Amino acid sequence: MEKSSNQPTAQSSSMASSMSPLQIECRKLLKAKQYRSCEILAKLELSVAEQEGRDLTMAFALIGDCAMMTNQYNRAIEYYRRVDSHKYRLKEAQCLQSLGNVVEAASVLEMIPRKERDLTIYMFLGQLYLACGRTNSACECFLNSLIKNPMTMEAIEWLAAIGTTDKMVVFDAIDKGFETMAAEESSDFHGDNVTVVAPIKEFAAAHFARGRHHSGMALQMFRALDKKYPNNTYILLKIAYLQNQMNDEAGAARTFSLVRQLDRCTVDDMDLYGQILARQNAMDQLNDLASSLLEVDDKRPEAWSTLALYHEARHDHDKALAFVDKAIAMDHGSAFAHRLKGAILLAQNRPDHASVSFFKSNELVKDISSYEGLVDSYLAAGKHNEAICAAREASISAPRDARAVTLLGLALQQGAETTESKVRAKRALRNALTLDPSALRPLLSLVQLHAQEKDYDTCIELLKQGIEGSSEAKCSPLQGLDMLHMKLGEIYMAAENYKEALGAYHAALAINPMNLEVQRCLDRLEAIVRGVDNADNSEDVEDSPQASSYGGGRPSY
Repeated sequence: MEKSSNQPTAQSSSMASSMSPLQIECRKLLKAKQYRSCEILAKLELSVAEQEGRDLTMAFALIGDCAMMTNQYNRAIEYYRRVDSHKYRLKEAQCLQSLGNVVEAASVLEMIPRKERDLTIYMFLGQLYLACGRTNSACECFLNSLIKNPMTMEAIEWLAAIGTTDKMVVFDAIDKGFETMAAEESSDFHGDNVTVVAPIKEFAAAHFARGRHHSGMALQMFRALDKKYPNNTYILLKIAYLQNQMNDEAGAARTFSLVRQLDRCTVDDMDLYGQILARQNAMDQLNDLASSLLEVDDKRPEAWSTLALYHEARHDHDKALAFVDKAIAMDHGSAFAHRLKGAILLAQNRPDHASVSFFKSNELVKDISSYEGLVDSYLAAGKHNEAICAAREASISAPRDARAVTLLGLALQQGAETTESKVRAKRALRNALTLDPSALRPLLSLVQLHAQEKDYDTCIELLKQGIEGSSEAKCSPLQGLDMLHMKLGEIYMAAENYKEALGAYHAALAINPMNLEVQRCLDRLEAIVRGVDNADNSEDVEDSPQASSYGGGRPSY
């Protein structure tokens, strides 16, 4: 133990004794962040070293460090390349990345022999590979990072998000990492080894469940971790995200609020919280959140995305678009910002432009919300084949996710020109309802399909089942119970059962008196009863856009 702890001091003393007086002073200035002074002295050292025929490595490295720290990346690269050492290849690669040359940066790190690559190099190289689209190479780097240090949580997050590596392979890398750590560390670590391994694997398992779109399982795992590590904002943010994925916006809002109480300076995922507040029409809270995030860090995309959400909720699309572009400028890798831009463009009836943003979001993070936006954009643009392809990709990536399966039903429904395609659309929508009986979007889309065939009995049965399920789940009006009653009233009207239609509309208003659409339907019903309205009611039901546009069944992009 004593020998190990004294060794670094001995090495430092030896290094210091081999340095010239000018080099020692340069190192002091560099450590004190006095880069201009350090560079001047380093150039003096370079002149002296050339005259005396000494090694120029230290002077080159010092000038390179000063250039890098003052954002003179091209200049820093020139000096680092004069240093014949793998140690400075990492700094050269970091400068190249800052200049946007990610492929060249990766090739520089590849020159470092594997046996000399440490945790920092593996993690940086993995992220460069991702930026280059070399997914398999990135996964290999992240696995090696875990072998170097099994508690590298970011490596686990990346492996789970990429989704091409088996969970057991990751567990093996974690085991190897702890074995290496146990061999290298003191004997004090051995007794705690087993207790440390378990939580890391539990975190990994939870992340992989989330990455595989097994939201219910992932939520259960993170809640178990929450019991072990209470009031942990990292875990709570994962729980809030999963609650939102499972359409529990009220629960997600409460969890996000708790995170804000525990740490008001938290910025991660706060744009998602802003999206929930926007849907709840909580404008004051949304405005406060945006202001708070900008005060904490106005260089993060979450702050500007939240501000864009505020203006979009006020129907100021131009300002919303300007602020979301600001968010993307802050971080081109923000999947949420690209997804939000797609939603704003879709609201402006610009589906072709919206699809580009949703596609970019999905490239960054494979997410059902991005797939929803992509499919809806294709459908709005009349690109049914592209919509079906995107929906199939979503359902393959998340076969147990009701939202993904719903997309396939919607895409097939929009392009349903034959009896066979309609049957396939119905089958997909029923499968989605089996996976999540409380999901409104597949239910309303299925009702619409049957309404087009004037199969009103089936429509009524489906809607009553939905109403009973929503009532048992104690859903709030925002989650669509009023919508189901209104849709039931529309079906009764189409079937010319006006008494039942009146009861359904009154039930909808009892739940949500502010629903103007229900009031419009009631006025229409009264006109029909008086014999004033001659319109064909069935056309309204068959062509109703409610299945895709209503808040309760609306996609969460």
